Amino acid sequence: MPDPVLIDLAYQVRELAASPEHRERRRLWAGLHDLRPSRALVSYAMYNHVWADEIAPPGAFRRAGGLARHLELQLRARLWKAAAIPDDEPVLETLWLWTPHPAGEDRLWGVALPVHRPHGVGSYKPIPPIREENDLDRLHFPPYEEDSAAKRQLEEEARELVGGVLPVKFHTDELHFGPFEWAVRMRGMDNLLYDVYDRPEFVHRLMDFLTSGMIAYHRAREAAGAVDSEGSWGFHMYYDDIPSGSAHRLTDCWAYVHAQSAASFSPAMYAEFVQPYNERIASLFGKIYYHGCEDLSQKCAIIKNLPNLRLFHVGPWTPIEPVVKCLGSGFALEVHSHPTNALFSFSPEEIHRDLEERHRAAQGVPHVLKLCDVETVGERGDRLRLWAELGREVVEAG
Repeated sequence: MPDPVLIDLAYQVRELAASPEHRERRRLWAGLHDLRPSRALVSYAMYNHVWADEIAPPGAFRRAGGLARHLELQLRARLWKAAAIPDDEPVLETLWLWTPHPAGEDRLWGVALPVHRPHGVGSYKPIPPIREENDLDRLHFPPYEEDSAAKRQLEEEARELVGGVLPVKFHTDELHFGPFEWAVRMRGMDNLLYDVYDRPEFVHRLMDFLTSGMIAYHRAREAAGAVDSEGSWGFHMYYDDIPSGSAHRLTDCWAYVHAQSAASFSPAMYAEFVQPYNERIASLFGKIYYHGCEDLSQKCAIIKNLPNLRLFHVGPWTPIEPVVKCLGSGFALEVHSHPTNALFSFSPEEIHRDLEERHRAAQGVPHVLKLCDVETVGERGDRLRLWAELGREVVEAG
């Protein structure tokens, strides 16, 4: 039945999303992604669970659990961030749910993917199922499958709870867009570090199979009508103009391409064992965001050849100047602050100086100053507002 609390929150979100300020923010993001920015942007990518667990005041929630609590968290988190954090992220209307899929641990690739948790919680180690080369014969391409009845019921319940005020959509992707990370899960990074020297043909065979399986899966998602351009944005490609005509083609979507576990590979090893397979994935999609928290300054000359690359992650460990020199103005940059420094180590003066230096280093290139990967704020939640205020001050100063 309709929930009056959720309906009231939904109307607040809808009104805010339609406001001139948030329409302008959407225009700014579309301009950045089209490489025609009005100015640099500022973005704190908030994890809703951090807000709920550490920032929200006691008694903030009216619904204890289940779908109603899930929707309430989305709505209240958006409203809080819009009021408390003066960055450039727009409020968006759509409520998101995860698609129910058939059960079965081995359903996707044909093998189970167990993990070892020595203490039941906390740290764990994945157990790789591929021990010998002939174990590859146990794998199959992952099918795209939905539990249609459960999905329909979930959608109807969500729409009813918010009184139809806001649209409800589903995230559908179970795989992501990084073949090498699946190789790490299947084989284990410690094994792969030997494999690339001892049996490189085996690594190429594994990467080829995984990449082909991922391509088949995403094409099956597309054929099932389960692809949505809005669902492809996420924390990094926060908003973009939806293509005219169909928005349900892979070419209408962004892909978050990555291979962070290959951080210890040399550029030459990356070019051989990762880049060709990432290029095959990237060729399916309209725009590519490349993510890697490691130092990418020596690999960006390789990564820039990804088809449709548009947004490049410059993490706190990547020097900005070599990336700007390598990529030029043909790509947008996501220039990250170090979250530990911003929240716990730096003084306000140091935060300002760090933002100013990062902004200056990226001048002449479309870019967004980013604070992300904040898993805890402790007692320093006020630093989020401070960082955003100082970021806006820096970019508005030119």
